[in-house]
Amino acid sequence: MPLPQLAAIIDGMAAEDGSAAYGDTPPVAAAIHFPMLLAAALSVSMAYGVTLPILPFIIERTLDADAAAVAWHTGALTGLYTFTLFVLSPFWGAFSDRIGKRPVIAIGLIGSSAGLLLLDSATTLPALYLARGVSGALSAAVLPAVLALVAEASQASERPRKFAIISSATTLGFLLGPIMGSWLSPMVLAPLAGMRIAGILMLDSPFFAVALTSLLIVIPLIFLRSHEKPYRANATIARDSRNAADQSGINLGLLLTCITVFGITIAEVGITLLGKQVLLLQPEGIVKFFLLCSVVMIVVQIGVFPLCMQRFVLPSLIAASLLVVSAGLVLIAFARSSESVMLAFALVSIGTAILIPALATLISEAAGPAQGKAMGQQASAANLGQALAASLTGALFLVTPGAPFMAGGAVAAFGLLLAYRLHNKR
Repeated sequence: MPLPQLAAIIDGMAAEDGSAAYGDTPPVAAAIHFPMLLAAALSVSMAYGVTLPILPFIIERTLDADAAAVAWHTGALTGLYTFTLFVLSPFWGAFSDRIGKRPVIAIGLIGSSAGLLLLDSATTLPALYLARGVSGALSAAVLPAVLALVAEASQASERPRKFAIISSATTLGFLLGPIMGSWLSPMVLAPLAGMRIAGILMLDSPFFAVALTSLLIVIPLIFLRSHEKPYRANATIARDSRNAADQSGINLGLLLTCITVFGITIAEVGITLLGKQVLLLQPEGIVKFFLLCSVVMIVVQIGVFPLCMQRFVLPSLIAASLLVVSAGLVLIAFARSSESVMLAFALVSIGTAILIPALATLISEAAGPAQGKAMGQQASAANLGQALAASLTGALFLVTPGAPFMAGGAVAAFGLLLAYRLHNKR
């Protein structure tokens, strides 16, 4: 496509972006708008998860090195991806406020696809680092812009439910990505001769499958115009929000987001170590904990969270959920059987499932017209919590197996105290 035509398409996307509520669109356009955003969130989370079961084997094949080197580079490559999300999510969110959400989502999906295709064809260690860096740097654009566009195109009463559905889509992506990666891993690790096109693309690899999914989502984003009737979405958000442009409210929401993700990451990483070294489980036994976590979170976010929002005020719901997370983490520290650990992990999952969309709602209400910037900051805070928890869990586990869970429970309890500040603001 000639560059002038592509520029015109992007300009048209930016002009239409965030300019209509779903109720003002034709039925077909309204029917595809929100599902496209769901698909974008699902795809970018799958792009992260699909690499997890395969990456150590790719490094081992590339380096032909010992186990220590493979472990180090696996952690470094995963950390590089997370670090780029942490650094660049606020930039992409603020950038989407300036040029529009849809073009930023399209850029992110194309970049995520490019990173996966680079990883699919990488044969050297620098190429692996380049692929993960590109994927993280551009994938960071997707979720902040998706959440901001949902906020701008929804009435205040609809946002919590839609935030919860978006969160469920990302949870499902984190579940499906590793499953697809494990299922199709032989296509990457032991490909048949002549299966690559032009020596690069391998059509049945898990990386290509997820990349193709992302690219297919970009097409309706660009070409299926919704012919929306203009309205001032940002002004609507400002009217709907009682704390428009409330930076202290945003900062509190960001801190609680960091604490929430810190807690669930402590649980996930800690249970992997606990299952192997204390419960003496095989990989298939450990996987059951993560299947439980994903299923519980999806069910709670879709079915339970909307009911909670109808019956409880937001500060009370956030405080109660932090209490559940803290209790679940402390119970894991004292659990001595797979069943008791699974029950406690379910409590952490339930609390986290409510907190993620609840905090997104809190931040959206406080953000006023700068929805993209605020959602980018929330994504960055979540990645910070994840990175801190991942780095601390192993060290604390060496002290005693229960130490990381007690630390996570204490941090969640501190978040509970912070949540009471919300009562004073409302």
